[in-house]
Amino acid sequence: MTPLPPIPRDPRLTQRRFFTHWVTERVRWSDTDQVGHVNNLAFCTYIETGRTEFMRHLVSRDVESRVLLLMAQINVSFLGEVHWPSDVDVGTCVLDIGRSSCRIGHGLFLGEQCVSSADSLLVMIDESTRKPQEIPPHVRAHLAEFLPRAEGLPSAA
Repeated sequence: MTPLPPIPRDPRLTQRRFFTHWVTERVRWSDTDQVGHVNNLAFCTYIETGRTEFMRHLVSRDVESRVLLLMAQINVSFLGEVHWPSDVDVGTCVLDIGRSSCRIGHGLFLGEQCVSSADSLLVMIDESTRKPQEIPPHVRAHLAEFLPRAEGLPSAA
């Protein structure tokens, strides 16, 4: 199996105004490591919370209308330290919508300071076959609502 190429870091993901969906995570004492700062795994947990809160509107208990967007790739950049106690704002946006996949971006912020950014690839699969399937129009419309709206930011490079 050939590994996927790494996702290049998008400089827009370090700008608060780029994001269209927000949640706040409270840093727990258990998130810290021996050095006294929040460990890398906790950063990934905050990103997961942002992604799942964002996707919650697409999740249904009804099997007929269930949407399964599974993570196929994630690239996390650690840009600063976080300490307990504090709150981390998690921004989420849709970077791109393809035929059967989409790219989701995240930024973790302490105030205006971006302490981490992430870019992930989600693939829509058919629940019975577990194979990629085309993103249906209602899901595509929901995702499009969260494309970035910020003007004057640098391009994705």
